[in-house]
Amino acid sequence: MWPLVRQARYLGRYRQIAQVFWQYGFGYLLDQLGLTTLLSMPRRIMRRPAPDPISGPERLRLALTDLGPTFVKLGQMLSTRPDLLPPAWIEELNKLQDTVPPFPADVAIATIEAELHRPIDTLFRCFEREPLAAASLGQVHGAELPDGTPVVVKVQRPDIQQLVVIDLAILSELAALAQQNTAFGEQYDLVELVWEFGVTLRAELDYRREGRNAERFRANFAGNPHVCIPRVFWSHTSTRVLTTERIAGIKITDIAGMDAAGMDRKRLARHSLELILQEIFVDGFFQGDPHPGNLFALPGEVIGAVDFGQAIALDREMTGDLLLLLVALLERDADGALRALQRLGVLTQRELSPALRRDMRRFVDHVVDRSLAELSAREMGEELLTLLQRHRLRLPAPLALLLKAIIMMEGIGVQIDPQLDVFGIARPYAMRALAQLNSPDAQLRRALRELEEMRGIVSALPGQMSTLVQRLNEGEIRIQTREIEMRRLAAALSQAGARIALGLIVLAATLGLAGLAIAAAIGGWEGWPVIILAAGALIALISAGATLFISIARGSGGSS
Repeated sequence: MWPLVRQARYLGRYRQIAQVFWQYGFGYLLDQLGLTTLLSMPRRIMRRPAPDPISGPERLRLALTDLGPTFVKLGQMLSTRPDLLPPAWIEELNKLQDTVPPFPADVAIATIEAELHRPIDTLFRCFEREPLAAASLGQVHGAELPDGTPVVVKVQRPDIQQLVVIDLAILSELAALAQQNTAFGEQYDLVELVWEFGVTLRAELDYRREGRNAERFRANFAGNPHVCIPRVFWSHTSTRVLTTERIAGIKITDIAGMDAAGMDRKRLARHSLELILQEIFVDGFFQGDPHPGNLFALPGEVIGAVDFGQAIALDREMTGDLLLLLVALLERDADGALRALQRLGVLTQRELSPALRRDMRRFVDHVVDRSLAELSAREMGEELLTLLQRHRLRLPAPLALLLKAIIMMEGIGVQIDPQLDVFGIARPYAMRALAQLNSPDAQLRRALRELEEMRGIVSALPGQMSTLVQRLNEGEIRIQTREIEMRRLAAALSQAGARIALGLIVLAATLGLAGLAIAAAIGGWEGWPVIILAAGALIALISAGATLFISIARGSGGSS
């Protein structure tokens, strides 16, 4: 069960992790996981004095900081999961964004030269040894290209790749132990959570991927004059080095600086909110970590955005389900909201308890009782998360990041302009997205997709029914009955399967006709192709319907 612990190269790291958590007052967790005895911790560690009288969330933040980049990133990920941790812990873990010390400039220069295979003096006309910022995986230096173009150079921390591999292996085992031995682990799938974290962290270690994300955002916002995304210089970029255009602006939370520059804060707040709205409702591709350190105010009330290591793609189906949830909330439709949450993967049919329905009705009534100007994304999100926590429901990782991004951008906008009408600005984006969701083309695509799914079901039914009958005949499915009753049962099952198949064909043809009618009425389709398609679907519908009616009539007559 502990193959990694038995290897000396991991044992040392296990002990380091255990000692740090013990030092910050989390020894009870080590006891629950069975690590205290297993790691043979020295008595001097066991007798360490009680931790300083600081809060549990603060002790956790300090412990994660001491354990280095992987655990800092883990804390940052947990700060996006208000469905897992209480607000006080989330607030404290949010402070992990800017608390990582830099590494020496000589190490950064050596990494750049090794990655780009050229001396630093030929790569850049000048290179600032003092970093502009330090993060958990790397740090950023200012520089100029040989032609004088101002750039920023992001350099990965030394040996970070090897450390991440070891730490992820350890975290996977700790998650498995916690899932077996703790109440928290019984409530949440910690193994899956660590796996998702590992996938995200490994992707962030490839700076070329971040560069591609930046280019995609730049292309998405090419027609938006209020957003600036820096260019990527691929000649000076590798897996561990990323060079991008330098944006000279004012930090988005520097209110005094923006006022001194004469910026219109109302416009700036609106543009900052419209950035995330376009990402969600127009592009389906949003920045997963839009904290204030990554956003700048530029002349002309333009928003400059940097750091695209975390970028999440939303498919059309998820965007549609989010819109359905929003519409259900605004229409005071608790059942509709629950159906939307089911489609989003937040809950299953089995988890739809009377208590959950009651709490959702209360939540919806509380939301609708207020005007849109009084609503807050943060308040709505926190109330919804409280409801989910009460019923032990977990948000999928993309939704958790999306919720945090929305709340973060709303907070930034309201900080710039306290009178910001969040839902008033969001309404046109949501309405356009809803109109596209119900457009003839979208309706036709959904109808075709559903027809394809039904075709698969119909194709599989005969084989499944044959297998079932065969297993019945071979005794794999034991039913206490006589042989003649077995044959009647097999015949009835075969007949039922045929009727189901015919029924699905009728339903498929009906959906096809409906989709075609909608497309013809709204989209203005006309001509012989439409007539031929409609005639074909109508003939299939009549034929299948007649066959189904005759089959049912014969079956009824035989049974009587």
